[in-house]
Amino acid sequence: MYYDRTFNIPSMVQEIEDLQAKLDANGDDDEQRALQEDVTGKILWLCWCGICAEVDELLPKIEGYIRREVAVWHDLWKLCEVMESTTYRDPGDDQAHLRRIMFDAGAGTSKHDLWLAARAAEQAKWSGTARHTSTIDTHPGNPGSTSCQTPSTSVV
Repeated sequence: MYYDRTFNIPSMVQEIEDLQAKLDANGDDDEQRALQEDVTGKILWLCWCGICAEVDELLPKIEGYIRREVAVWHDLWKLCEVMESTTYRDPGDDQAHLRRIMFDAGAGTSKHDLWLAARAAEQAKWSGTARHTSTIDTHPGNPGSTSCQTPSTSVV
């Protein structure tokens, strides 16, 4: 897993606050779900970057300690044996979902932006086909009606 080593905490917090304000002002359920995922993803990404930054900072100190203290090697070897004997546990659906939205946030993918684009595409699709052109039926014996449908040509 990777993280952004140049992340700007105040900027990320501001983005989260802006998304939360949009969420609070919105009434559409689908849009709210998209915004909730974006807010959650940004918060998880911010936490992930913070944890990774701390590990990056502390790892050289730990390495130095281990190199100085020979007795620690024995304990580390025991820890490795325990870790190797444990079975890998596949993350559940909830954890996988949270991981996905966190990585989406890290990649700059906004569920809300995707939702807005899909809604605009759907509206554009329907706005082009929503025009009803009336046809006047002028067959003999018919008083002339307007209809949005073409006359049926089926034979009984």
